[in-house]
Amino acid sequence: MYGYKGRILYVNLTSKKVEVTNVSDDFYGEYLGGSGVAAKIFLDHYKKGLTYDSEYNPIIIMTGPMAGTPTPSVSRFIISSLSPLTGIWGESNCGGFFASYLKFASFDGIVITGKSENPVYLFASKGKAEIRDASKLWGLDTYKTEEFLKKENGKDVEVISIGPAGENLVPYASVVNRRGHLAGRTGMGVVFGSKKLKAVVVQGNEPVQIAKPSKYKEYLKEIFEVYKENPTMAALKDSGSNSSYDLSLQTGDLPLRNWSKGVWPEGDFLGSVKYKDKILVGIETCYSCPVACKRVVEIKDGPYKIEKGPGPEYETVGEFGGMLQIADIEFIAYVNDIANRMGFDTITAGSTIAFLGDLHENGVIDKSFLHGVDLKFGDKDAVLQTVKSIADRTGIGELVSLGSERIANLIGEKAKDYITTVKGLEAPMHDPRGNFALALGYGLSVRGACHVSSLVFPVSSGFMYFPEIPELTDFGDPCSEKLKPELAVKAEDFGMFFNHSAIWCIFGGAALNATQVVTLFNLVTGFDYSLEDILKRGEKIWYLKRGVDNLFGIESKDDRLPKKLKTPLSEGFTQDLAPNDEKMLSKYYKLRDIDSITGKPSKEKLVSIGLSDLLQLLYEG
Repeated sequence: MYGYKGRILYVNLTSKKVEVTNVSDDFYGEYLGGSGVAAKIFLDHYKKGLTYDSEYNPIIIMTGPMAGTPTPSVSRFIISSLSPLTGIWGESNCGGFFASYLKFASFDGIVITGKSENPVYLFASKGKAEIRDASKLWGLDTYKTEEFLKKENGKDVEVISIGPAGENLVPYASVVNRRGHLAGRTGMGVVFGSKKLKAVVVQGNEPVQIAKPSKYKEYLKEIFEVYKENPTMAALKDSGSNSSYDLSLQTGDLPLRNWSKGVWPEGDFLGSVKYKDKILVGIETCYSCPVACKRVVEIKDGPYKIEKGPGPEYETVGEFGGMLQIADIEFIAYVNDIANRMGFDTITAGSTIAFLGDLHENGVIDKSFLHGVDLKFGDKDAVLQTVKSIADRTGIGELVSLGSERIANLIGEKAKDYITTVKGLEAPMHDPRGNFALALGYGLSVRGACHVSSLVFPVSSGFMYFPEIPELTDFGDPCSEKLKPELAVKAEDFGMFFNHSAIWCIFGGAALNATQVVTLFNLVTGFDYSLEDILKRGEKIWYLKRGVDNLFGIESKDDRLPKKLKTPLSEGFTQDLAPNDEKMLSKYYKLRDIDSITGKPSKEKLVSIGLSDLLQLLYEG
């Protein structure tokens, strides 16, 4: 088998049973890899009444077919499960080295069910695996956990682990690799914690076989030249993900003060130049990626002193900078260090704190509701006190650990005007009031508000360009609803292949067009797919995930933006602008053959794309 290893590891933590299942070319040919395969496996495990902490709820860790090859920007894996935060399809995507090493260990993926009574970790190497005791690791942060496991198993291993946030079941706990690579969103770390699974360790040196090695080698030379000549890749190498910060601040893409302001002069102090001048000491890369967008930072003294380690990404700078009105990059780096060590998502954490600050400022809640913390925008001490209490869920941390939507449900209707969630997941740091396509990107995302759940945002913002797909090149004015539904459909279909199943990095992958990525996929795997073949399979994967959401109660009403994201601002670049998502969704549902009330795909559509098993569950089960 080429690209794929043809083997998925199945582990039951209750029975301690470990077995390997062989996977056919035909199966991979249909579901491609990554979350396409994960969605099919999840559907096969589905039971009515499934909850995130059920022993039957699987943790599905999957790689793409090109991980472990010299192909740039594909050493990524996904973790999927039922989300503890949203109660629907949960999926998180992560870079680093783990994906390639899992392939070197002779596995495409791991499916973990059951629940252990005591803390354990999973060790996989050379096509075999065993469950090991992790009692000594329980309570350690992710940095110390990885350090311990590398001492115990050798430096040539890769580790993903949870910290105290996952152990204490904070609903947005993350899974961490190499300290700064996080499967951050939808709470996959909580599912680990509920199963008493502290970590997964992989080791191996079995190469990934390539179907057409000579042609691949020659084509890869061309691809690396494309990377060298691409100015976006140069910007990412120079400034990382925060290279977009300055432009986002100027154009109204960056949300401010819980999405309530359009101007923040102090925000200039968080731009790429200040970042480099004040905290940057180096750069790092993922396996076989020439971009090297990861930042290494250090603060040698002062109240926010941290050792050399991973720096904050754009989203974290946006959350703890613009959203909370704190123009101090050292403070943000310090908060980032806490989140990485404790293992929790900075997007949900920052948005929840901003949500509470907004409620407090507007008199909806008082200091007593905040456990005595006088939480205000711009107050570093109050924010830091809050951040430090999240992982162990003490004081205000018990409140903030819930996430903003659950807190709003506790308070009542008056709080819901302040939330920024779609399907229970807080929106990231990109504002649809300046890019109407993003209203569909957030609203229709199968995991909740997300700018990379499809390619809607990367394409509509001009970051990616796929001239071979007309709907992704001609989509009208950014602040018009025209042509956005057509864009959304194709951005979802191609995205299900691009960054979900082949699992290309959104950053590094932006150097390539559709022809190049499909060609690389074919050369590695031996398939002979056209772009249309890929789009058809991406379409099937999208409907599969949508159907999973429907099984857990998602309807068309859940595809709408919250009020906060549709309220026009009175200042700034996007002043008086707001998307009409109702207008766009009406057209979209017709294109997708989705019922405008139930949100379900039609029976005819499901049959036509080969999802009769999903049809039975949605309409007959």
